[in-house]
Amino acid sequence: LGNLTQLQELDLSGNWIGAQGAAALAPALGNMTQLQTLGLSSNQIRGEGAAALAPALGNMTQLQTLDLHYNQIGAQGATALAPALGKMTQLQRLDLKSNEIGAEGAAALAPALGNLTQLQTLNLRENYIGAEGAAALAPALGNMTQLQTLTLYGNKIGDEGAVALAPALGKMTQLQMLDFWDNEIGADG
Repeated sequence: LGNLTQLQELDLSGNWIGAQGAAALAPALGNMTQLQTLGLSSNQIRGEGAAALAPALGNMTQLQTLDLHYNQIGAQGATALAPALGKMTQLQRLDLKSNEIGAEGAAALAPALGNLTQLQTLNLRENYIGAEGAAALAPALGNMTQLQTLTLYGNKIGDEGAVALAPALGKMTQLQMLDFWDNEIGADG
């Protein structure tokens, strides 16, 4: 794969490569600087695999779509990926669904996400970020004025998290789909 330097789309989803496979793949990915779409979902790379991939992902400044859902990267992986994501200023679609990043991972990602001003779709479904994670993400989300789809389904953000996110949502004039389902938001949210 390392010789495919002009490759624009690569989908290796659903191969269960694990952390060891992610580490083996990283050097080849680091050479694919023209890549625009990368799918690595459902590979169980966990935090260790995300950390191994992060330097290679940081070279992919032309990337427009990154799909890392169902990899159980946790807060460790989110923290490792954050610097690379911050360099991906052309990114339009980011899927980190079901990675168990929690509030700590959300806080680690927030500064990088704030740089993604071209992002149109962000999926953070089922990451257990809670109110604390929602509050950490709010300033970054406020910078995403091109966002059309925001999925925060199943994060248990509650009233406090919804209130923290409200000012950012007001800046998202392009937003077409907002998924807050299963977040324990009541009348005070």
